Amino acid sequence: MNKSKIALTLSLACTLLIGNPALSLANDISNTVDNGKIENGRILIPLRAVSESFDSEVTWNQAKKSITIIRGKRKLVLEVNSRTALLNNATLSLEVPAKIDNGITYIPARFFAETFGGTALWSEQERKATITIGLAQVFIHTEPIKAWRMSQDRVDTLNEKINEATDLSNFSQIRTYFRPYFTDSFINKIIHSKGIKNNAILTKKADITYSSTTAARMHQSAYFESGPTHLELVDRYVFYKFVDGKWKVDDVNVGRQVIEP
Repeated sequence: MNKSKIALTLSLACTLLIGNPALSLANDISNTVDNGKIENGRILIPLRAVSESFDSEVTWNQAKKSITIIRGKRKLVLEVNSRTALLNNATLSLEVPAKIDNGITYIPARFFAETFGGTALWSEQERKATITIGLAQVFIHTEPIKAWRMSQDRVDTLNEKINEATDLSNFSQIRTYFRPYFTDSFINKIIHSKGIKNNAILTKKADITYSSTTAARMHQSAYFESGPTHLELVDRYVFYKFVDGKWKVDDVNVGRQVIEP
């Protein structure tokens, strides 16, 4: 196979790698709201922010200290410090009344979700509530997202371990050595492949993209000499997962493309 055909084949491989829906995070990113609260075991959500994330119309009545949310054919009216609410003029009961804290109105997440025909789920590990109504979904974090982001030291350490995993022949205890840095599924993958396929020693880091508080990715690229007149472009996609209380590498995919002069 001549070099032009090799370049075309590798180019297509890189295109498939980048365009693979399983690797795309664009469709996985949902609306995110901060300032959720946990009080007496209940998840309270900032009402206006969550409502507007679901494309609802929100109105505040200062005189009555009430808030009205309209979404589709449903109209919900709540009064601050009241355990009753009106849904299309039908009376509903709240276990916890609407309250104001630092100028923000809060109500229970489950009440909001069920009132508008949805569901509310709680993730203890991520410390977030997920409200789903129809095809729309909103994440409400009870702790700042920033607290879950990787430190630069951790990014550097994981990158070093990825570079080391190019060739596993020097490691007698692969699982023991890499377990603090790689997920079990990724360790299984590199053992089966006898290292990271097509890997290159890349040291330059790029920005980390977070799709949630437990998933992130980084794209690295660099040019290497390939023969006397050619260059080779290496694209490396690193996927991270927050497990066991720390960030670990969950997968690495590397594409190579020969660049002809």
